[in-house]
Amino acid sequence: MLPRFYPIFDSASWIARALPLGVKLVQLRSKDLSEDHTRAEIIAARDFCRKAGSTLVVNDYWQIAIDAGCDWVHLGQEGMDDADLGVLRRAGIKLGFSTHDDSELERALGLAPDYLAL
Repeated sequence: MLPRFYPIFDSASWIARALPLGVKLVQLRSKDLSEDHTRAEIIAARDFCRKAGSTLVVNDYWQIAIDAGCDWVHLGQEGMDDADLGVLRRAGIKLGFSTHDDSELERALGLAPDYLAL
């Protein structure tokens, strides 16, 4: 079972600082970085989390998450439209979705998420 609440960080370095405090679930939500920088952040965060026995959720960058061998991806409403959910499922990626109202919640539930952010 996942923790009900988890911190969201914009860099792998912040994740590295939080993990020794006992954090078991984190999301990496980096925006406006180059693809190479984003890839490096995801790989570093993945490695920090694996070493600490924690779960990493990658926000939005689902293709890099697959390439990096990550286990979880979080998608917002636009990401749900853009991501290939079939490819994600076949890769064994667990999915979380953001919802902000009843219609978004209904839509997300129809996609069989592994978790929902409300």
